[in-house]
Amino acid sequence: MVGKHLALSPSFRARLKAGISAGVLMAAGLAAMGVHAQEAKPDTDVTEVVVKGYRSSLAKALSIKRNSTGVVDSIIAEDIAKFPDNNLAESIQRVPGVSISRDQGEGRSLSVRGLGPDFTRVQINGMESQASTDGLAGGTNRGRGFDFNVFASELFSRIDVNKTASARLPEGSLGATVDLYTGHPFDYKGMKAAASGQMSYNDQSGRRGYRTALLWSNTFADDTLGVLVSAAYSTNPIDFQQSNSGNWNQGNGDGGFCKPTTGTGGLCDVPASELAAYTALYNKAMLPTTYNPRFYRYVHTKGDVERLGLTGSLQWKPSDATTFTADLLYSQFETRQDNYTMEPIGFSRGASQGGKPETLVRALELDSNNTAVYGVFDNVDMRSEHNLDEFTTRFTQVTLRAEHDFSDRLHFDGMIGWSLSDFDNYLDLATQIDRFNVDGYSFDIRSTGQAHPSINYGFDVTNPGNWYFGPRVTQPGGTGSTGPEIRLRPNYTDNEYKLARGGFVYKLGDELNFHFGAEWKEYYFEAVAYRYASGEADWPAYTGNMADITQQFCGLDDFNPPSPSPKCWTVPNIDAYISKFGILSGAGRATISETVAAARGDNRSVTERDTSVYAMLDFNVDINGMRLRGDMGVRQVRTEQKSNFYTNVPTTVNPSGFVYTTVERSYDDFLPSMNFILEPTSRTAVRFSAARVMVRPPLVNIAAATSVSVAGGSRTVSTGNPNLTPYRANTADLSFEWYPNSGSILSVGFFYKDIKTYIQSVTRIAPYSSTGLPDSLIANTGVAASDDFAISNVINTPGGPLKGFEINYQQPFTFLPGILSNFGTLLNYTYVDSQIDYFTSTAVGATTVTADLLNLSKKAYNATLYYEKGPFQARVSMNYRDRYLRAVPGPFNMDVSGINAATYYDASMSYQVTDRVSVSLEALNFGNEPHVSWVDSKAQRVEDYREGGRQFYLGVRYNY
Repeated sequence: MVGKHLALSPSFRARLKAGISAGVLMAAGLAAMGVHAQEAKPDTDVTEVVVKGYRSSLAKALSIKRNSTGVVDSIIAEDIAKFPDNNLAESIQRVPGVSISRDQGEGRSLSVRGLGPDFTRVQINGMESQASTDGLAGGTNRGRGFDFNVFASELFSRIDVNKTASARLPEGSLGATVDLYTGHPFDYKGMKAAASGQMSYNDQSGRRGYRTALLWSNTFADDTLGVLVSAAYSTNPIDFQQSNSGNWNQGNGDGGFCKPTTGTGGLCDVPASELAAYTALYNKAMLPTTYNPRFYRYVHTKGDVERLGLTGSLQWKPSDATTFTADLLYSQFETRQDNYTMEPIGFSRGASQGGKPETLVRALELDSNNTAVYGVFDNVDMRSEHNLDEFTTRFTQVTLRAEHDFSDRLHFDGMIGWSLSDFDNYLDLATQIDRFNVDGYSFDIRSTGQAHPSINYGFDVTNPGNWYFGPRVTQPGGTGSTGPEIRLRPNYTDNEYKLARGGFVYKLGDELNFHFGAEWKEYYFEAVAYRYASGEADWPAYTGNMADITQQFCGLDDFNPPSPSPKCWTVPNIDAYISKFGILSGAGRATISETVAAARGDNRSVTERDTSVYAMLDFNVDINGMRLRGDMGVRQVRTEQKSNFYTNVPTTVNPSGFVYTTVERSYDDFLPSMNFILEPTSRTAVRFSAARVMVRPPLVNIAAATSVSVAGGSRTVSTGNPNLTPYRANTADLSFEWYPNSGSILSVGFFYKDIKTYIQSVTRIAPYSSTGLPDSLIANTGVAASDDFAISNVINTPGGPLKGFEINYQQPFTFLPGILSNFGTLLNYTYVDSQIDYFTSTAVGATTVTADLLNLSKKAYNATLYYEKGPFQARVSMNYRDRYLRAVPGPFNMDVSGINAATYYDASMSYQVTDRVSVSLEALNFGNEPHVSWVDSKAQRVEDYREGGRQFYLGVRYNY
């Protein structure tokens, strides 16, 4: 199969030959100029990780950066199994240009130079991998982004962030390629061992957790055979207290409010003398420019996170010319979350559900942005919820690498590997109780602000007798609709990689090395979700004592919502629900199915087979006393893709109303790249890089929920787009670096990315054939593939330029007198700018919104001050990320939605008690920075405001 995929087209053979010829001509030109060369040292010459102390790890990382031809930033373990931070993402955020998103109190995903997680590739021990999980922010990861919180940081010894492309590096990144490395026995000659233990404490939950790690490594047979094993385990309590608006809807949205009447006896009846006043309030509330919270509420999340990690590495060097390395990595990330909340659910219901059309407005105040800041309402439906979420991600990776020198000139490096990220959300259970048509509900944010609304629910929320479970009760003058629900929604996501790669380095002479090789990779993504086959709302009424299936919940003590907002209320008792309603027994209504209409959109898969070949020249020469190093090459990639998803279709196509649909396609990319570094002196360097890069389309777009409808003259398609072309861009980097002394750098780097293709959601009128969907989905409907449809999908659109700069300063203050010489600092600042036109449709005259790229923070900076003297070391770090956008356009006819700027402070200190024993104290997020999401660029209406507390760690460590 590999041979089949490596067949080269005549056009590619010509381009490859031209690229190689250009490199040879350049080498010949340098030789003709009398340039004397030095052999380029491969990056592997600087991978040995035997360092102690924070300052030493910084110097080692800086050495890797200085010796690289591209723009690379590295992070090195301070000692054996001792990474600088408790979380990989939180370590990487110290790198210039890198920002992170935090979830459940930890760093989860990366944005590099303004480009979100989908634009960053991650390799573990040289193999591309994918890890996905769930959480509070962003939900289940069904994209190409990597969830770093799945792994314990103690398992890793080094991280490289490659910000520029090289022909040797696999394709697929526009932001960066992040390389993660676990420890290997040949990194530590002889026997080494380490053990550590920490106790953690969260000041918001008042609960403790634990963290422990072990590593043992040894080499045998004159250091020709080595074994390393490591393990890490942690349990961490989580506690999040938050307010949530449920988003903001226009006044006439979801059916609008109740129009006042008099003398009808209905829910909207008011005294005749007050009809005019109530009507004026109704008209004010119904304006499309008025924005109301869909359901203001407080939410308390409690839970636990457990993380287990194991690594094993076996290395064998049968001769000086040959090395074999086998690596195994296993991680298990398990979370249980209980969520407690209470909200006025009637505000988010449409007319057919008995929502706002029954709600009478008694008072309403708006601010200058037409945001409702105070309101009093009658006939409001209330809901209390207790939701349980249990999920586990199991990640397994196995790789076998072989290196062999066939001669002094020819070196081989090959790898085969397999990895699987298995996300299992086996228990996603929501339980609810309701109270209908409550009078006197109010919210008030005039003095407290949007993040801390003052809420009066209008009744005693702690009395179980005031709550109800069962079908909606029809009220006089009202409409019947759904009542409280039980939702059981298990879902699963798998990401699997298979890899075979081989590369050669041939020494053409003292000046040149020629690299060539090939890679075959298969990626399989599958998402599966289930729903109740019979629906979620029509459970029979519970006629027993409500106290038997409910419990009292009290929380929000740290959040301290303003009066009269309750801190205690009645919530469903999940264990009682499971017992009384047979939720998990498989009996009665507990039947679930993946073909239910509500679930079909989350059931999809993608298979990609990627075949690439590359050729590259590297050189390392002296020109009039200046060193010039670099590489240039080409990479040719062929992607073969198969997308599978459900499509809702007319019954004339299929009596069931849906069809499992498969779309296949392939595309090719020719990716040249070059990296040059000129060193005018031994302490200065100028780098220049240029490349053409590609990023494959988001999984959610190429395998999306699809609906095809033909009803008379109405012809519509709602879908993703399995034929999307990748994001493609031309990139350039220019940086100036000064290394005044060992462990120090002052640099400034400029980067430019001309993004040629972008991907956006639009509505357009176009032939059915333009969707790329099979013609069989409109068979027997009386229309042809050439006929026009109203198509809502995603398409490729022009992108736009992304540009910015980074400033990086790292300095140990050894030149200062006395105690000041023990200090040092790391400072960096990144500015990124990129705006594109987001299309609302592709029709002539369609409106556009000009806004930043999603996930782009214009400004980001980091500062670390550290102290290291003898057995004592300490450091404090600050990380700032500017606000960024999540969606353009935003929901409910608002222009955008986004995340607020945030600043995080972390600190640590340690003391070496003996040569083998040290103690440490660490504090994470000691500023208790909130996570804030919002909608509307002008009004900045708060969607979610969340606090997670401060985390403290006290630990001891033993080395042997």
